[in-house]
Amino acid sequence: GVYTCLFFTTVYINLKKGITTTPSRVLFLAILLVFGICTIHVALNLYRLLRGYVWLRETVGPVEYLFDLGRWDNIAHDAVNAVMTWMGDTLVIYRCFIVWDKNYYIIAVPSVLLVVSIIANSVALQLFTEVPLGTIFSPTLVHWMDTIYATTFVQNFMTTSLIAYRIWRQDRASAIAGLRSQGSGTLSLIPIIRILVESADLYMRQVIILIVLYARKHHAQFIVQETLVPTIGIVFTLISVRLSFRSSRSLRVTSVRPTGLYDLRNSKTVNR
Repeated sequence: GVYTCLFFTTVYINLKKGITTTPSRVLFLAILLVFGICTIHVALNLYRLLRGYVWLRETVGPVEYLFDLGRWDNIAHDAVNAVMTWMGDTLVIYRCFIVWDKNYYIIAVPSVLLVVSIIANSVALQLFTEVPLGTIFSPTLVHWMDTIYATTFVQNFMTTSLIAYRIWRQDRASAIAGLRSQGSGTLSLIPIIRILVESADLYMRQVIILIVLYARKHHAQFIVQETLVPTIGIVFTLISVRLSFRSSRSLRVTSVRPTGLYDLRNSKTVNR
């Protein structure tokens, strides 16, 4: 419900203000795609619950059904989770790329981490079809799952830090150039950093909890894992809405900002 409201609010804001730059077009299309993937995720979960608790309740049972990782619908569910994570990570890297004036060196390490995550996820999905019933914590899988969670956390932390540093450095340059007074809130870019960090913190806290629960082989990790998909969508849209509200009050772009920050502001997006 929260994500749906934020999604339609974001769409309305983007269409009302216009989608004029390439980054804003890319990120707007990405927001639509993320919502579509999240919808598929919800539909698959509903289908799995009906099969486990209603249609196959007497013949298979919900526990055995849901713990059978090799079933096509369970594989599809995990694949949607993986694609959603890749989408989110790719968009974060793209934002970092734009903010740093399309500097390929800056996104080199995050891109490598993304490739590692894609490989680890693909191997894990393949292993799901081979492991016995209910062995999500099998030694065969544990190393790949640890790799997935670790690379996701490190990549998001790195890109968040890079974008925050870039914006902070530009804010300092504006103050030194005399375009605004030190500590002035009217033209300050610091609120953007705050929105960026708060949004990224929401997602990374969940990833940390997931890492801890999986390491302890606790089944509560399934609950946290299911919340990651809508959380990615919530973070993306929440940033857009918060930046738009702040921009409508008083935030304006300074004349010495690099192109990347200009595109970032116009597209109303910062790192998740």
